[in-house]
Amino acid sequence: MDRQTGDEDWDVFISYSRSDADVLEPLVPALRRRGLRVFVDDTSVEDFAGITATISHALARSKALLALYSQEYPRRRACQWELTYAFLAGQREGDPRRRVLVINPEQSADHVHPLELRDARHWPGIRGEAAAELLADRVTSYVKDLKGPLGGTPGPANLRWLPAPIPSGSRRFTGRLAEQWHLHTALHRHRAPLVSQAGHGRTAVVRGMPGIGKSLLVQEYALQFAPSFPGGIYWFDLHDVGCDAPDRTLESYFGQVRTVASALGIDACSQSLPTLLSHLAVALGERDKPCLWVLDGVPDGLSREQLALLHGPHMLTATLLTTRSRHYGSSTEALDLGPLPDADAYDLLTSRRRPTSPAERLAADEVLRDLGGHPLALDLVAERMLHEDLSRLRRLLHSNTTDVLLRWERASSPQRSAVRAPLSSTLLPRSIKARTAANDILRVLAIVHPATLGEGPLEQTLALVDGLRPAEAAHRVAEGTNTLIGDGIVRPSTPDAHAWSVHPLVARAVRRHDEDVARQEDLRQALLHTLVQSLPAPILESRNTPTTAQEYPVRSQSPASSNDVERAVAFDLQVELALRVGVQPLAEGQGSLREALTSLHSLFTTARDGLHRLGANASASRLPQLVASLVNDQLRPFLSTWHPALEVHEAARPDTMSIIEHERRWEHAAEMRNALSALRGPLTDITTALGELSGADLLAAGTE
Repeated sequence: MDRQTGDEDWDVFISYSRSDADVLEPLVPALRRRGLRVFVDDTSVEDFAGITATISHALARSKALLALYSQEYPRRRACQWELTYAFLAGQREGDPRRRVLVINPEQSADHVHPLELRDARHWPGIRGEAAAELLADRVTSYVKDLKGPLGGTPGPANLRWLPAPIPSGSRRFTGRLAEQWHLHTALHRHRAPLVSQAGHGRTAVVRGMPGIGKSLLVQEYALQFAPSFPGGIYWFDLHDVGCDAPDRTLESYFGQVRTVASALGIDACSQSLPTLLSHLAVALGERDKPCLWVLDGVPDGLSREQLALLHGPHMLTATLLTTRSRHYGSSTEALDLGPLPDADAYDLLTSRRRPTSPAERLAADEVLRDLGGHPLALDLVAERMLHEDLSRLRRLLHSNTTDVLLRWERASSPQRSAVRAPLSSTLLPRSIKARTAANDILRVLAIVHPATLGEGPLEQTLALVDGLRPAEAAHRVAEGTNTLIGDGIVRPSTPDAHAWSVHPLVARAVRRHDEDVARQEDLRQALLHTLVQSLPAPILESRNTPTTAQEYPVRSQSPASSNDVERAVAFDLQVELALRVGVQPLAEGQGSLREALTSLHSLFTTARDGLHRLGANASASRLPQLVASLVNDQLRPFLSTWHPALEVHEAARPDTMSIIEHERRWEHAAEMRNALSALRGPLTDITTALGELSGADLLAAGTE
């Protein structure tokens, strides 16, 4: 271990990713030859573990942090904690860059966050002994002018937070460090205009589906970066307004602004909202301190004029909005908050109780996939893991009886106590029972989940099920998708694409809460007909005639079978295969081998259920032969070889090492990746054959 113990003070704290350790080899001795006391931690700190007591102590007693800011650096949580610590220490002294020195070995600085550091001059890397010696001279010269160590991290004790009280933060908050830096950069772009390439600063919006962690992210940002806002945090909670009542937003906001004004000594009686905001602007300007103005839970449907009233009243206020709606963000910088990465999701799921056997770890991986990185759902299951078997919880998760995802909701009035309500009802902001355009599109997207569907097949499906003219169907799809975009529960395949999917928990919520099962079946049959029906004869005569834009192109030839059940089963199995790592390549050094095994193993269930649906028609179908080839010739030999081999390796994982890191150190990891790559060809052939039965060419759609 290249460090010392005790209460020694340090001149330089080296912050780096372990993958870049070789770059530092010539620098550390060069620094020490110049008499500098250098702290280098070479222990394996888990990416999703908090900063350790030793690291925190060493940082507090160091004069400067030297960050080797490679592309890998911002992906390491320990590195981000160290950088944040030093950044805030410098900020307390008036310059956040004062205590941070950056070595940037990359060709550009686009990966460097926050923006203040990107604006600073960097050392371009260490290429040989001569460069290391020159850099050591520069660091020595810089550090000798610094007075005293970084000191302890600032707490929120003196923080002004209105309306009170100051939140204490969440013990379950996991990851999201890159997102916090993203917000900080977005709100401070005006301070570094020469390197700012997007947005104008001072305003940002965090968008995402219900329960994805928008409010908690902003709360953690406000607490962590409070020294950036000495004028205070002004937090306005608009969640109780409701998505169907945007007109009440300003009324709720007005009431909270009056509370803030009174706390600042401003007479709020008999004043309109614009007038009161003007008085607040004067008061904040007189204090001359930057502050943060947070609008939490902004509903969809506000006009530009209404949104303008929600923004901070003075140039010293940075405005941060959280919302489900994707309609906001065209005139400001938007952060679309997605699911937690697998590593952070696993850490949250197992935060109360770690799996103790390979079977439990396999069950945890399966639950991770089911919950799709949704933080609130992961936390709810983690709580139940304390007393219940995870495999049983997963079975209940997919049942239509007991709902394992129950959360506490605030009482609607002071006289009532809080109640436990299903998370699925929170994910659906309005009733799914009615036959509205939005609900029908949501039903269709739940049917094809996890696939993405474009507006072409959506329009054709609604036209077929309700006998609509093309223009009417296009209008209904536009109307429905606009509503769902405002609700934040559909995800575009790309920012500008007219194709959408839903989160696995949204698909689950639709299945649990939609009582109109007849409508579901009508839409399923219409969608299936849309995907597999041959094109009209006039179009068939001209092979070059363009078809309607669709996410999944419909084949022009007749389907291989006229049996609708066979087509449906083939389509379901084809969707599962086309999206698995067996067909979709696992990038070198990326992904999890255990998750790949779990993903392939789940195909057994899909295949078995499909044959059950086929029933008496199986003898006249080609599908059973394809299923037998898939299961017996491809999946079973692969899984029987690699599942036990990986399980033996996993059983030897030390508690201090993450699952991903331990897996990457497996001596047979490369061999298994090669076997997985060799499996791709046969599985692709089977997927293509299934496409001939269903009539939908999913592989072709994915390569366009």
